[in-house]
Amino acid sequence: MPDKRKQMQEQIAAELARIAELGPMLKGTVNEVKRGVRKRGEGERTAHLLTYKGKSNKTKSVYVPARRVGEVQDMVARHREATRTLDRVVELSVDLFKAK
Repeated sequence: MPDKRKQMQEQIAAELARIAELGPMLKGTVNEVKRGVRKRGEGERTAHLLTYKGKSNKTKSVYVPARRVGEVQDMVARHREATRTLDRVVELSVDLFKAK
């Protein structure tokens, strides 16, 4: 049994190290918003917004410049990966707690 507990502890440590290696992250989603017709009549205006839940579960939006949309999407993907990894850490911790 001690080997199994040690193995679980090593798995937890590895998952936590993985989260630390992910780098900067943002919570939320990136949305493209149509802003209507341009004044010159040359197509539609579009903007990108990062939308997330802030304090008191209130929805917040932040403007994302078009040149940074890819970077922000990568940061959002890293947050999702960190969330999945943290869920695995919790499962492993529960299993470790149950192990005798």
